[in-house]
Parts: sequence; structure tokens; C-alpha cells
Amino acid sequence: MSDHSSKIDAYALTNTGRIRKNNEDAVLLLPKMQCYVVSDGMGGGKAGEVASAMMVQEIESAFAKDCGMPAERDGFVIRSAYRVNEMIRDYADEHKYSSMGATFVCLLMDAWHPSMATIFHAGDSRVYRFRENRIEQLTEDHTVAAASKMDEGKLAPMFRGVLTNALGTGTDFFIERNSIDVQEKDLYIVCSDGLSRMVSDANILKICEMLGQESSQVICEELIKTALDFGGRDNVSVIVIKVDRLGEDYQPTEEECQQESEAQVRNLMELSDTPPTEIISALDTL
Repeated sequence: MSDHSSKIDAYALTNTGRIRKNNEDAVLLLPKMQCYVVSDGMGGGKAGEVASAMMVQEIESAFAKDCGMPAERDGFVIRSAYRVNEMIRDYADEHKYSSMGATFVCLLMDAWHPSMATIFHAGDSRVYRFRENRIEQLTEDHTVAAASKMDEGKLAPMFRGVLTNALGTGTDFFIERNSIDVQEKDLYIVCSDGLSRMVSDANILKICEMLGQESSQVICEELIKTALDFGGRDNVSVIVIKVDRLGEDYQPTEEECQQESEAQVRNLMELSDTPPTEIISALDTL
């Protein structure tokens, strides 16, 4: 039911980096569904790899149902994340892992309205948008630094890089969901913090300005290379999505409209968002 006249050029890469021995990141590119996911595993070694793989595999399995209704697609992502949150906890308990978890971020284009998209995220993996020679971070990190509105370098060392929300954190886990507009010639970057911590927003902007007319593959490769050139201290994963042309809105049938309304109600009742995690009061003294 999606309008297939939209022309989107997307490419994904992941790299272990220059320091780590294994890659705990996972990426998912579903061009037909216009669904793009990055998950950054935590816990070291196999624990992190398993956690991030669970996330992308669960979403891929959900989208195998090939449903074209926007609310159902939203539900696929959200339900997958909550399932994986529990799966990671169970796996960690079984294997005696104490800090197993994963971030995730998903950019999902609207199936009926090509000029709209939704971002889902938990943790510090990000989505950027390059539009009209400006770079904009479309997600807010779920970290101590972001929640306290402080520069990470000014925090006590024990709080630097600490997440306030991620898959595997149990009952405190939440998904932040934001709707965005999409325009022709937009360029989106979905990435793990292996990019954002190594490459400044200003340098990401320079790359987009310099290579904006090139393919998503060329831009993606340059972003990865730059992260490695600047130290590559973490795994780095990047998906670049170029919106070359937008299709027209899909006109649903009455039956589809009814099904969409029912799916929206189910999502509201079952999958409501929660506010960002409160930061412990100790930060007030920093």
C-alpha cells in the first residue's frame, strides 16, 4: 500500500574501529519498508553483540509481515523494542551478565504520507538531518549529560557517557517517539555514538556540504573514514538516507482507514511513551 514512486538512496556500514576487538553494533536496512535501524550493544564481548543483534532481528522479523498501515508499522517497532528489553534481561540473567544492554534508533518513513517519518530511540544513538546547508540533531541523548543539560566534560568522571535509558534496563525502559517532516533533497544520518563522539557536528556538516551530491554510499564511507581518522575509539555504524524524490500521498480505502484508526487506539492504550528518566539527585551537587 506504500507509494513506491518515492526515490530514496540508502546505504549502511559498520566498522569495529581502531581500538575494540569486536563489533557490538548492529544495523538494519529495509529499503522496501523504508525502515532504518542502528543498535549499539553494551556489556562487552558476546553480551553486547547479542543484545544489538536481538534488536535488529526482532524488527526485521516484525516487518516480514509486510503491513502497510502506518500505525501497525509503528507498533511493530515499539512492540519489538519492549520485547527485546525483556529478552535481554532474561538472557543476561541466564548467562550471568551484569551490564548487558543496547541502545537503538529507528527512522521509519510513513507508509501513506511520504512527507512524514517517525523516529524511535532509546539511548545515545542518533539521527541527524542535513537540509538547506544546516545539520540538525533530531534525537536527544538519553544520558546523564543530556538530562542534566551539562557538557559531558564538566561531569564527574563516573557520570561521563552514562546512559539513563537503554534496552535491557528493565521496568525503567522507555521509547522516545517523534514525528518529523520529510522534504525532497533531505539527507538523514542514523548512527551509533562511535560517529557522534568521534566526529563533531561541524565536521559532519562539512562532509554533507562537500559530498551532498554524491551517493549515500560515498557519504557513508566518508563518515566512517573520518571517525576512524579521528581515533576510532569505538565501534562505528552509519546509515545514510538521501531523499531524492517524494511520492504522492497514498489514498486509503474506507476499510483501511478504519483499520488504521483501530491500530492507533491499540498503540495509545498499550504503547504510551514515558518521560525521560530522572537523574539522581547527586548531580545537583556537581
